Amino acid sequence: MILTLKLPMQGPLNHVNAYLIRDGNESLLIDTGLPTQEAMLTLTNYLKEYGYPNYVIITHYHPDHIGLVRLFKDSNIFIHEKEIEYLNFILSNEYEKEMKNYLLSNGFPEDIIDRMFRNRDRFYEIIKGVNFNKVIDGDTIKVGGSEIKILWTPGHTMGHICIKYNEILFCGDHILPNITPNVSLLRVNDNPLKSYLDSLDKIEKINGKIYPAHGEPINNVKERIEEIKEHHKNRLEEILKIIEMKGKVNGFEIAMNISWYKKWDELSNFDKQLAIGETLAHIKYLLEKNAIKQTNIGNKIYYTKN
Repeated sequence: MILTLKLPMQGPLNHVNAYLIRDGNESLLIDTGLPTQEAMLTLTNYLKEYGYPNYVIITHYHPDHIGLVRLFKDSNIFIHEKEIEYLNFILSNEYEKEMKNYLLSNGFPEDIIDRMFRNRDRFYEIIKGVNFNKVIDGDTIKVGGSEIKILWTPGHTMGHICIKYNEILFCGDHILPNITPNVSLLRVNDNPLKSYLDSLDKIEKINGKIYPAHGEPINNVKERIEEIKEHHKNRLEEILKIIEMKGKVNGFEIAMNISWYKKWDELSNFDKQLAIGETLAHIKYLLEKNAIKQTNIGNKIYYTKN
């Protein structure tokens, strides 16, 4: 039995899908929802009816997925080892220093950067006292009479995982039906867009229905993957045109000139944060493809076409 638990969240997405799998006498919960009173009430009402799970799998560290994990201290909780590594990084002093310097060097305004780092301490509260079992690609977890397989799909986050149960794939935020998942540069030396595109190729080889964390199940998986790939191809071409037109440009100038769904000045603070991460992820991809080159002048970074 598979149950979709629709947990409320603010904004256009409206809710996140958690999934409860019951197999024989055991059950597994995939993701937990935001750490809000409304989401907690909704989730606990579901669990009063269907019972608390023996196992919990977190697809990735974002608050709408890991937010209520502390409710399940009596369950076996699984998360990819790379997510634990990254959570430790963002709670460290090195994270803020490294990323702030990189964002400032790319020309992003200090007030926007400061807002980006304002709430990182909430992750400490979310995971405080939780004992995670680390998983890696290919691990299996026995639930009832079935084996759940872990598929590592980095890109949206560095430790994002999908979960294969029989012919069904629970894909978190890796593939979404109505929007393209955010792919942001989370550490200076990473190349998340390359990782993400490679992860799409990995999932494209798997037949079956996909259950995403936002929206309805996806049947036409290959078609949706091609649409997402085309989106990123167009974004990369747009950035190359911006650099070609301006000659020498920093990250902030590129971000402001990309055709987001709204003009830059009309984006919310949260959407600007996502846009910054996306811009830098695409720049890093182009740098490693040698399509553009980086020039450091003093403590500032500029990009030109190769």
